[in-house]
This record gives sequence, C-alpha cells and structure tokens, in this order.
Amino acid sequence: MEEVQRRSPSENVPVDLIQRIQLLLPVEEAARTCVLSKTWSHAWSTIPHLRFHLTSEVANEEKERDYIKFMDRTMSKYAQHNIPIESLKLKLNNKLASHLANKRIPTVAAQSCLKELSIRIESDSDLILPDEIFFGKNLHTLSLSDIRLSPIETVSRNPVINCVNLRVLELLYVEISEEVLDTLFSNCVLLEKIDLTFRSDMKTFKVRNFRYLQELKLRTQVPLDVLKIDDVPNLCLFLYDVFSESIKTFNMASLMSVTKLSLHGVTIDVHFLDMIKLKLPSLEILDLVIRDWTSERWDFTRSSLKCLTLITRVSKKIDIIQVNAPNLRHLSYRGRTMPSILFPSNNVPEYIKLELDLFRSDDPSFFLTMRDLLNLSTKFDIEISYFGYELPNIDNEDREIWFTVPSTNVQHLSYNAYLTENLQGHLSYFDALVTLCHPKYVTLYSRNPIFSVEIKSPEKFFCDFFKPIISRMMANKTSDRKDIEFKNPGNGKWEILTDSFTSTILDISAYSFYSVELKPNCNFFPYLLGYGRQIELLGV
Repeated sequence: MEEVQRRSPSENVPVDLIQRIQLLLPVEEAARTCVLSKTWSHAWSTIPHLRFHLTSEVANEEKERDYIKFMDRTMSKYAQHNIPIESLKLKLNNKLASHLANKRIPTVAAQSCLKELSIRIESDSDLILPDEIFFGKNLHTLSLSDIRLSPIETVSRNPVINCVNLRVLELLYVEISEEVLDTLFSNCVLLEKIDLTFRSDMKTFKVRNFRYLQELKLRTQVPLDVLKIDDVPNLCLFLYDVFSESIKTFNMASLMSVTKLSLHGVTIDVHFLDMIKLKLPSLEILDLVIRDWTSERWDFTRSSLKCLTLITRVSKKIDIIQVNAPNLRHLSYRGRTMPSILFPSNNVPEYIKLELDLFRSDDPSFFLTMRDLLNLSTKFDIEISYFGYELPNIDNEDREIWFTVPSTNVQHLSYNAYLTENLQGHLSYFDALVTLCHPKYVTLYSRNPIFSVEIKSPEKFFCDFFKPIISRMMANKTSDRKDIEFKNPGNGKWEILTDSFTSTILDISAYSFYSVELKPNCNFFPYLLGYGRQIELLGV
C-alpha cells in the first residue's frame, strides 16, 4: 500500500496570496519566508512587485556594490525568464545604481503588465529618463522625484506617450517641457491625482477636460504667468505653492467643487477676498501663506468654511481679521503681529491656535488685544517666540490693569526664549503671558538667536531662566508632595520633585537641557511664576 505524502500547510496557500503577504512585509523579512517551503520560495523569486532601496543606511562601498550586483542579477533574471513586473520602486543614492537604472528602466517601462513605477533620487546621480517612461499602456501610477539640486532630465522633447490609463502622476523636480506636459495631459484624461514640482521657470500651466481629477498640487519656483484650470468638475483639493514672489492673479471660478484650497504666496486684497466669498461654494478648508496685503482689515466670509489657516511672513501691520463662517471649527494664525480677530457673537470656532514670532515689545496694545481674544469661549493653544533683544519690564500696576480676570481656556502655552543678555526681560515677559493665559500646560524653550550675539554660557542662561520658576514652585508648594512632579529624562517616569532634586536639576554640570515642560495646577497665585504641578525635562 502506497504511503500518502503529506504536504505542509504552507504548501497549500495560493501563490498570489503568498505574494500579497510578502509585499506587506519589509524586504528583509519577506525574503526570509523562502525557508517555509518551495512554494513560498518560488513565490518570492517571481513576485511581480520589486523594491530596491539603496539609501545612506548602506554602510560602505563594498556593501553598495554587492547590493547593486543583486539588483542587476534580479532584474536580469526577470528579463531572461519573462517574469512579469507589475510594480517597480527604486530609491537611489549612487551613480552606479543610476547607471543600472538607466540600463533596465526602458525594458521594464515598456512592459504592458507594468502598473506602478516609482523612482526617487536622494543624492548625486546621472539618471536620465528614457523615452519609454510614458510607454506602458496599463500604467496606473507614475512617481518620479529628486531631492537633489539638479533635476532629473528627460532624453527628448518628444517621448512616446502611451499611458492612457494613468491615474496618478507625481513629478517632483523633473525637467519636463511645457509641450511634453501638454501632450501628456491630452493623452491621460483619466488622471485622478496630479502632483508637480518645478525647479525650472515654468511660464504656463493649463489643466482642462479632466472629468475624474480629484487632487491637483502645483509648486513652482516663480509664479506662473498663465494658470488655467477648466472643466474639472470633481476637483476636491487644489494646492498652489510659489517658493518666491507672490502668486499672480488667476481665475478661481473653475474651482467651484474644491473643498480644500491651499495657496502659498498669495496677496490679500479685496478682489481675492471677494473670490473666496462668491466663487467657492464648497470650500471647507482654506490654507493661506500670505506674502503681502493691500489692506489692514481682512474679511473672510464663507458659510461652508470649517478650517482656516493664515500664515504671514512679513512684519507688516494687520488691524483686524474678521471671520464670518458659521461652521468654522478651527482657526490657526501665525504671524509677526497680533491683530484683532473678530467673529459674530454666536459663531465662535471650537479651537484657535496662535503662533507669534515677535521682534518688538513696545506695542502697548499687544496684551490688550490678546486679552480680548482670550475672552472668547473657545479652546486655545499659544506659541510665542521672542526674537528681540529689548524686552519690556512689566510692573504690577500694568499687570492689574491688563489682567483683572485671567483666561481659563488656554490649553497649552509655549514660550521660545531666544538667547539674549536680558534675562530679567524674558522672565517679566513670560510671567505676563502666564498671568494672562493661565494655561493648563506650559512649555519653555531656549534657542540660539537668529542674529549674531555672544552668549557666554547658553546652558547657564537657560538654568537662570528656569531657576526662579522652579524655586517659586517649591516655595509655594502645599504639604502634599505630589503637587509637583517631574519627568525624569533618564527613565521617562514621573517622580516627586524633592528639594534635593531641585538643587541637582539647577546644577548645569549634572544636566544639559534647553527645554522644560510643566503643568500648572488649578490654584491661582498672585505671582504666577510661583505655581506649577508637573515638570518635564527634555534632554538634548
């Protein structure tokens, strides 16, 4: 009687399922599955998804050469045995690897089975894209990116474009002419996502007749002379980022379906604000990096708006930001001045984040404007970085006038004390902020100045900045020792802050740190430097 040969359970798994499992694993772990059985080994040796990541993690030249030889043998085997490649992902940082890619990419790109091609250059190389790069008729995703200073170059200005089923196109710092791009767009009408970054001077950009396009991201070094977007009825996200200068005016009437709009480098004027109000009925998220403005009052009116982010990059006065958006939930403002931010009485957002990069302290309206804003019934996070050398000494009389009733809705106050010789000014300024905000959570930072100034001992500066805070906390601490805790940077655990540790932590020879975090308790002391509950030290 013949013996029945038993098969391992791993032998009964279908090959396509095995390959899906291997694809979900890191390359090294997927390769180890070959030891499970011959079926798993065969699945790995014929997997249609190839991933080669030659990064800086490869320690030396010998290992780099071995890895490049492995890449060459693998791709040669696939070509000789006609093993289909559905996905090829290359991450390169070596000229030899780029030479190999130049040799192998044309053959792979021309395969009708190829669905995804991704190439990322991370260091100097001489990769030149072949004409076949747009040839695959079933190509679904094409991603080419280069983080070097010099862009990837294409071989010719007339490549064969056959990728009519392309859905995702990502070209980051790829040298491509306007003519090739227009031809590519006219053939790939099924595109759903377009992400383009140009380092060269692109003058004209036109997108038209994309019925399925949902996301369009465009980044340029200088503003486009002509930007036209027509017949994109399903476009939901549009990002336009100009690295230098201001965005030139373009017609936003075709963006009626957009729910998220990001414009980086915009100029705020009446025309722009009217476009937001009248031409974008579906807009829910508005993200603006503002390079200039013609009026000191901004009126944002859009009933559908849920999230508004405003970032300014120049020290120019803004008096009022009026927001009329009944559905607004989140407002974020970052700038070098503190404007009055106004809302209708019954339409206050749930959350406001303020990030202020201050260079001057002589504006008497700053704390009053901040106080009026904090009177709103909403949650706040506030981050203030003070770059100036002259800080005000705020006396108790000013404190009583400005901060009669402190705010109780600030969740997190972060103060970046850029190093100056005026330590007392930083302490006074920080104390005024804490008195005004009465935050639940506080973070203190100490950073080098952006301008040249000699600080003999930055570690001592930070300890001297922190010392009066922790000393007053210990002096005002109740009999319950747990009122003050610290997070030990050594083991990451919260521990009771004792007198002995206080003296240790202020010894700069024992710790070198530039960041402190603390949580005040619910008690309110007349001198707010004298309270606190938890301190977290972040070692550097």
